[in-house]
Amino acid sequence: MKGDAQPLIKFFDGSDKRFIIPLYQRNYDWKEGNCEQLFQDLMKLHNSDRKSHFFGSIVSSIQAGTEDRFIIDGQQRITTVSLLLIAMVNAKKERLIEATDTKLVEKIFKRYLVDEYQEDERKVKLKPIKKDMQAFDALLYKPKDQYIKESNVTRNYDFFYDKITRAGLTLDELFETIKKLEVINIRLDEDDDPQLIFESLNSTGLDLSEADKIRNYLLMSLAPTEQDNLYTRFWNPIEEFTKYDPSSFVRDYLTMKQGKIGRIDKIYFIFKEYAETANIDRATLLEDMHHYAKIYSQVDNAEVGTVKLNRKLNQLRTLDSTIAYPFFMAFFDYATKVGLEETEIYQVLDVIEAYWARRIICNLPSNVLNKVFATLHRDVLNHVNTASNETAPSYIDVLKYVLLKKGRSSVFPSDEEVKSDFKTRQVYKMPVNARMFILERMENQDNNERHDVVRELTDKNITIEHIMPQTLSDKWKTALGDDWERIHEQYLHTMANLTLTGYNSQYSNLSFVEKRDMEKGFKDSAFRLNNYVKSCEQWTETELKARQKELQSVFMRLWPMPTTSFEPLRREAESASLDDEDYEFTGKKLQAYILHGVRYTVNTWKEMLIQVCGHILIEKRSTIEWLCANEKCGFSTTQDDGRRELALGLYVWTDNSTASKISILRGMFEECNIPTSELIFEFRSEQEIEEE
Repeated sequence: MKGDAQPLIKFFDGSDKRFIIPLYQRNYDWKEGNCEQLFQDLMKLHNSDRKSHFFGSIVSSIQAGTEDRFIIDGQQRITTVSLLLIAMVNAKKERLIEATDTKLVEKIFKRYLVDEYQEDERKVKLKPIKKDMQAFDALLYKPKDQYIKESNVTRNYDFFYDKITRAGLTLDELFETIKKLEVINIRLDEDDDPQLIFESLNSTGLDLSEADKIRNYLLMSLAPTEQDNLYTRFWNPIEEFTKYDPSSFVRDYLTMKQGKIGRIDKIYFIFKEYAETANIDRATLLEDMHHYAKIYSQVDNAEVGTVKLNRKLNQLRTLDSTIAYPFFMAFFDYATKVGLEETEIYQVLDVIEAYWARRIICNLPSNVLNKVFATLHRDVLNHVNTASNETAPSYIDVLKYVLLKKGRSSVFPSDEEVKSDFKTRQVYKMPVNARMFILERMENQDNNERHDVVRELTDKNITIEHIMPQTLSDKWKTALGDDWERIHEQYLHTMANLTLTGYNSQYSNLSFVEKRDMEKGFKDSAFRLNNYVKSCEQWTETELKARQKELQSVFMRLWPMPTTSFEPLRREAESASLDDEDYEFTGKKLQAYILHGVRYTVNTWKEMLIQVCGHILIEKRSTIEWLCANEKCGFSTTQDDGRRELALGLYVWTDNSTASKISILRGMFEECNIPTSELIFEFRSEQEIEEE
């Protein structure tokens, strides 16, 4: 095995050399997002003084007696750069890009794409597997109307073609930049086993984590002394603050800064884009991250202030409250800077807890809270900062207003909804964290003498006991009466029938009186949840209803519905984003949409769909063409009365329901690798409609 670093273009160069993709390799499957990242890197490389850009390694074996290379690892990058070169050649032939060197197109075509002296009929250097090869060859030799549009090869070629023609670079400039791509060229000897090496490359060792990539990005380009300084002052403490899981912290940090949630496996690219867009120097950025990592650690360890505050935050931590960390980091930073009183900080945590607890008892989706907490602090400050100094509202009043204004899937449940759902909520079947949170708070309430319910349940020193057992004996059926089946099904897993004990296995399915009076039975229990139970003579529907009412009162006292007198100076338009999965768009009257932060006024859903598809067509033309060619997500190359033309030969289905339009948009955004949170809709209020 031999290996050395060399420009990728040198790897391509040479006569009698073909690059053969073995049949066991997968189809070409780079996504548009991968191509976009490569093109962005090339643009940055062109605008910098850097002499090279590392583009990974290529592992190949040479067929005896030839110069042909069997590509063991690196086929995706080789194919992608080949598509880029073809797009450059075709764009120049069609006079959509200039070239100073009049022979450059011929040079690229003959030296890097084909081998005209090849004895085989097919002269193309790259030999993909059969399905990809047909699409690849069409790009070189056939007119556009014969391209295989449904192929991923064509899709990415179209992407590069579009980028090249709009980049503002000459063919010479772009080619000089490509020449800076450098690879490690590893060539296997005849004695090397390609299969073993392929397995080794793809199954051993640990990939760099997202945090590793971020650390390298922040420090690698700096001088050694500065690297050491910033690592010691900032990065190493960040790792310690985050318990050596900086990737999760960076995601929450970016969510706090940007108001949108990134995928954890894409955090490096999101961070890189944020850093470069914000144009912050490395030291300043690391210092800011260090500042928030410290707050992150205080929140994660429930060490934000007094014992009272820490206890309240610790209660929330039972819920696996990491989804709220972007809010907590921003809020506690703000509270320190403006000097919020402890009482107001406590109230803020109390309202957050009430919002969460009520949603749990009403069985509302928890995944919605990610988005709520991503923007909550910013939403509050938008009102606090726009008020006049004389009438500036308190943070807690605005927070209550913002949460109470939530609708649909992010609603703050009312007293009526809570009371109704409390009776039927299957508490025993809740997720473990939510179940422990409810039981711990219902047991301890706000008493200073407390049972550590969460720890004891986690360590299995205590268990959750069904007073009326899960399996009924004949004695239990008789005690419950003729309607025992309905009673058992209706109340079994509800709060009314649950308690805590350290002796669950001894209780089994004994009768109620036996459970109550046995040694260590309900009468001897130190748990407050058993106070009513130990006073009962029997356990029937009457007692279940009475305990249900008692515990419901405890719940409402622990988590009351907040009230606020705050009203904004101007009326807010109702809005929802494309990523609001549970939002009911049908019946809403559009007044505008916001795409990538820019607001556009519209009157109908159809008008909006056509405009948004038009914007995305400019941004992601190759993907829209691919969607049309494959008849996906409501797109087509065929015209009929129900479709509107976006461009020549490209149509989208528009004569359909609002729900169908939303489905088309979500499918398009997913295929184009655009976050659905980038599209927000504004609706006219009922009052505005009536006034019109």
